[in-house]
Amino acid sequence: MKKLFGSIVIILSLLLVSLVAIPWNNLSLWWGLTFPLMSDNELYIKAGIGGLMLIFSLIFLIVANKEQRKYGHVVPGTAHTAFLPMFAYAIAALVYPLVIFLFIYAADPSTTNLIYLIGVGFVLVNIIVFGHMLSAGFRRQKNFGRVMIFILLFELMAIGMGVSYYVRAILITDAWYQGLYTFLYIGIFGVTLIFAIVHLIVIKVKGKNRAAEKALEAEIDDLKSLGKPISQQPVSRKGKKGEETVVQTRPDGKKTLIVSKEQTIVSGEQNLDPTNILYEDVDVDPEFSKTQNQDKQVSSIEYYIEKPKMFKPLDPTFDQLVGYVRELPQVVTKLADEKITFYVDRKPFLVLMNYGNYYRMAFKYELEKGIRLIIKYPTISKNKSTRDDLWFKANNYGDIPKEVVYQIVKSAYDNVNA
Repeated sequence: MKKLFGSIVIILSLLLVSLVAIPWNNLSLWWGLTFPLMSDNELYIKAGIGGLMLIFSLIFLIVANKEQRKYGHVVPGTAHTAFLPMFAYAIAALVYPLVIFLFIYAADPSTTNLIYLIGVGFVLVNIIVFGHMLSAGFRRQKNFGRVMIFILLFELMAIGMGVSYYVRAILITDAWYQGLYTFLYIGIFGVTLIFAIVHLIVIKVKGKNRAAEKALEAEIDDLKSLGKPISQQPVSRKGKKGEETVVQTRPDGKKTLIVSKEQTIVSGEQNLDPTNILYEDVDVDPEFSKTQNQDKQVSSIEYYIEKPKMFKPLDPTFDQLVGYVRELPQVVTKLADEKITFYVDRKPFLVLMNYGNYYRMAFKYELEKGIRLIIKYPTISKNKSTRDDLWFKANNYGDIPKEVVYQIVKSAYDNVNA
């Protein structure tokens, strides 16, 4: 229901703001229409539309902040509906004086009129460009950040309305305004309708690609309270440098460690040959658990044939990679079930597991970049074990270049931290 209402609000907002961009100088131009109430009160009605856009955005801003407090994130549709009405109105309120300045410059191509035309056009382009950047970050902001963007949008609306009022009420006369031939500008309705349809299609497509953000990796349940609270008690033992380690007890009785940046993590040295693995007896993710039944080997002559060397020197080594990730800002390291999971702002972006002569990575990645990696490197594939659609996995036997490994980690970190 909320999604349907949001779509209606977006379409209605775009249609109404298109009215703001069109001069109502002579309605009879449009197939003999006569609405004196509209033409005589043009600026007041357009200001009322601005007030309605303010209400629309305010309602969905409240909904967005409520989603942030309750779920820790904001649904993309909610963020779009909170941002778009006021942003579209600010653009339309500047398109209106730009249209009038086009007529003014056509009638009197003076330097002053050209400066007015270029000035309004320059401000409009800047608002569109920077507004697009703001819209991309609006959903990822915290509640305070969204409120500040809302205030900025209100100021942009006020600027647009102020310029429109100055041009219509002070700069030009009623007689000159009535004589403008604005019939072709009715096409703004059609352009806006097409824009609305394309906008909804893009949101739907992006919504599918962002399905990863609706369901976090299974390990995130250890950090969030979803009906099964996690007991977190600091233990009194100290590390080599006197650091304190935080132990979390999960509902299944197993324990995990939250490791501070000051503590050193040194991986084991056991080498495992994946060609010898016949069965993995695990309870959760079989892709990220070491073999517990190594005595169950293949009983055939193939077992005694010398296997080809599958491994190359690892660069970076597992410990070097762990050290690199832990140096990234705001990264939290969690050890559980022989896995190392890295989080930023309580969101996982990388899981590592050491097998001695190779190591395994699961990482959150953009779809297109992940596909390119799969095509180029045969040991990289889609991770089917996670509930997330945008998680990939890689077994590094030393055949993945060092710069590619670091780029994978940095991109996964940036995607979550953006």
